[in-house]
Amino acid sequence: MTLYFPHLHPDLLTGGERQALPQGVRFLDPGLAQPGSPDHVLPEAAPFDRRMAKAILADTLRFGESVAAPRDIAVHGLLQQAQALSPESGRLVQAEVERTIAGGAGESGAIAGPLLEARRQAQTLLLLAWNLEERILELRRIDEDLRASWARLGESVAAPESVGESAVAVENDDETDAAPDKDALALGTVLANMTPPDAYGEALPWRRMLEAYVALAPGQELVTADQAIAAALREAGLPEQQGAFAAPAWKLAGLDRCPAGRPWLETPVRLACVAPGPEAA
Repeated sequence: MTLYFPHLHPDLLTGGERQALPQGVRFLDPGLAQPGSPDHVLPEAAPFDRRMAKAILADTLRFGESVAAPRDIAVHGLLQQAQALSPESGRLVQAEVERTIAGGAGESGAIAGPLLEARRQAQTLLLLAWNLEERILELRRIDEDLRASWARLGESVAAPESVGESAVAVENDDETDAAPDKDALALGTVLANMTPPDAYGEALPWRRMLEAYVALAPGQELVTADQAIAAALREAGLPEQQGAFAAPAWKLAGLDRCPAGRPWLETPVRLACVAPGPEAA
């Protein structure tokens, strides 16, 4: 199976990017996608089921509202977060984690504890990324509505050429009456050319996302249409063959060496970079 990287929502991709993807590409589900979604897959290694994923995101966001820099939540350990939550929710989270892994995850005892903690943090990070993408999609919808509304308003206020000519005639007859028409024309021109605030500037921390992917879905091939990621990997001097980069996860994540406490980052990763096709007219 090939997973798209780093976005979790297909709607964030342009039509050209979607067309450039190989057949069968799926998007990683951190536990919030619609069950049965043909576009998503929930990793078997995810420590939280859908019910717990929703509860953890809700508690984490509530926790974020109480700290000075909510974006720092993404780099906190889940246990640290749970301790900062209400005692009841913190105990529920930890109890559910213990119940989820009670059947055994198959890892050796030497790395099971750190790997489980990494998977908790990875899924929490992806839950936050999912929430961020939902916000980006909402901003895009607002952006599109604003552009359409301003365009309609500009068209309704800016008189056509014939009206402009009549306005000139009115000006010759009565300069006082012409002033509102000239103001309206000027306002219409401004509105027709206004640009709403950019809703596309949010960027996911893709190197951190890569570590999360490796922790939750090791061994899966990845593909991206993000040319900035491809450029960054080329600039780092990573070997590339036919548009694909293959290296241990820690190298792709921009680390100097594999951290001693995170041996799973030695996992080989193949990340293919595809060029977006032309957009439909």
